[in-house]
Amino acid sequence: MKTSQISSISIAIFFIISTILQSCVAYKNKPVSLAEAERSKKRVKIKTNSNRTYRFEQIVSDEERFYGLIKENGEMAKIEIRDYKEAFLQSKSKSTWSTIAVIAVPTITAVIIGVNQHKNFTLNSGFDLGL
Repeated sequence: MKTSQISSISIAIFFIISTILQSCVAYKNKPVSLAEAERSKKRVKIKTNSNRTYRFEQIVSDEERFYGLIKENGEMAKIEIRDYKEAFLQSKSKSTWSTIAVIAVPTITAVIIGVNQHKNFTLNSGFDLGL
């Protein structure tokens, strides 16, 4: 019984973590210019000269200055990009596959654990359920 409770808790934690990570965003490996990032209208990851990383919903420009748009309290805010080293665009295909993996792997694992627990219950209880 104790093992069953621990397994149930583990499965619950696993599903909670997978739900949190469902909105995975993957970025392309090839850096682009800020002008290209602006034209793409995609999410962008910026690395600065001071090795900081920022993620923006989109890049916009105004009079030769570039700004990153972020969601702040439900509204979009503009942050000027000054210390820029590299920009990476969102990869839709990588993001889609990572989201699928985050959903599929825990589901398959839960099914396998459930089947194994069911087999152990059948063997230990003496009931024959036809498995």
